[in-house]
Amino acid sequence: MFEIKQLRYFVAVAEELNFRRAAERLHITQPPLSQAIKNLEEELNVKLFIRNTHGVQLTRAGEVFFQEALNLLAAAHQSLSLVRQANAGEVGALNIGYSASAIFSSVLTSALAVLLERRPLLELQLHDGNSLDHLSSLRSGQLDAAILRADIAKESARGLRLHFLGEEPLYVLINPSHALAKAERLFLSDLSDERLLLQPTGKRTFLRHQVEYLSERAGLSLVNTLEVPDISSMLCFVTAGLGIAVLPKSVASIPHGLVSIPLADVGSSRPLTLVSASETPIVLALEKLVNESVQNSHC
Repeated sequence: MFEIKQLRYFVAVAEELNFRRAAERLHITQPPLSQAIKNLEEELNVKLFIRNTHGVQLTRAGEVFFQEALNLLAAAHQSLSLVRQANAGEVGALNIGYSASAIFSSVLTSALAVLLERRPLLELQLHDGNSLDHLSSLRSGQLDAAILRADIAKESARGLRLHFLGEEPLYVLINPSHALAKAERLFLSDLSDERLLLQPTGKRTFLRHQVEYLSERAGLSLVNTLEVPDISSMLCFVTAGLGIAVLPKSVASIPHGLVSIPLADVGSSRPLTLVSASETPIVLALEKLVNESVQNSHC
């Protein structure tokens, strides 16, 4: 089978229709060029050029092969370019795990926006789940990085890289017409007569466990609750007056027409962390952007 070099030689002769000019263009001498074309014709078992006193002309087969050679060289060039871009972290897939309460972080979303702008061929794949599952997926290589709002034990973090994005305190989100809407701060004990909107038990999210822990410590019985499948639905339900939600600051900061009141219970704040295991150029670029975003937010 012919080689890429042979195709390049053939295209040069086909375009120049002159072996001497083609050789000069390729920065080689004429004999090896002539031999390469002869070998190519023998491999294809067709005559590609007509050589006479008037110069060089393409045969009908040569004209057809010329177009195919151009296509093959373009494909080879694109493949080489993609390989080099992949090696530099320009293309490929980036698998990001997130917990529902953490994806609203502007630090992460801003970094991802810049990353995708600089690498338009990058494929971003998002995976919803809880912290424990994401830590396991990071270790198995199923995830490249994950953003988690949770206390991560040293044992769980062994072998992983942690990038602290900031503290995420909890806020109480209330409909503006609610009687508690004018409060400057609230304790969970103040919500004893309210219906709390919670993430489903089956999702085993850290946020759900945290609210349960704080409620138990505050002596608040979680009898009057409504499980809502996702945070966006929670916001809709609060707007409709179906209940009250306790959500992280990043969610409370999003314009949604609701009143956000800080939760004053001790222990309501938790760290927001980007956790990564992979050391691919893409992941390292994301880490750099996240760290820069964190530094800028502290300026």
